Amino acid sequence: MQEVVLKCGAVRLVPFSRSDLSLVQDLHCNAGLDRTSSPDPAVRTAEDAERFLAEAEKSRDRHGFSRWKVLSAEGRFLGWAGFAAFEETSEIELSYCFTEAALSKDPGLPSRMCRALADWFFDNTYFSHLVAMVRTDNKAARECLLETGFAYRESRRIAGYPCDVFQMLSPAMQTYVLSA
Repeated sequence: MQEVVLKCGAVRLVPFSRSDLSLVQDLHCNAGLDRTSSPDPAVRTAEDAERFLAEAEKSRDRHGFSRWKVLSAEGRFLGWAGFAAFEETSEIELSYCFTEAALSKDPGLPSRMCRALADWFFDNTYFSHLVAMVRTDNKAARECLLETGFAYRESRRIAGYPCDVFQMLSPAMQTYVLSA
């Protein structure tokens, strides 16, 4: 039985294993813009998929969080979602990528997953905020983040793409800002 990190309705997040290489490769071989929140899906080759899995494992071991495998109640692979360190600013980034089948069956999955992930993050860490980056032309991801409670922070180029950076403050920081 795999460790369940987070449940979101019938969907559950579990750690990746090295045997998930083909799942990650297949997911990203046809990564449509509206299926991912990440500005530049970092998986294009088998080596990239191996690096993705290694980084997920390293992040889990180092920080206690990472990008996790998303599974249906029946154990079907739906994609990945979770957190990674954004090296450029040393912030923690929320991101996701789902299969076309998962999104066609459940268009609300990204919004529910982002809300559940943000709640988990602030319940289990002491970070003051969480960021998410999306390409400016990714309307679906932008709407998802705004629905989830993220606010627009800035525009910048990331991995060569024009992107918008969204931010969500922790509940403690929201209280502090409102009281100031």
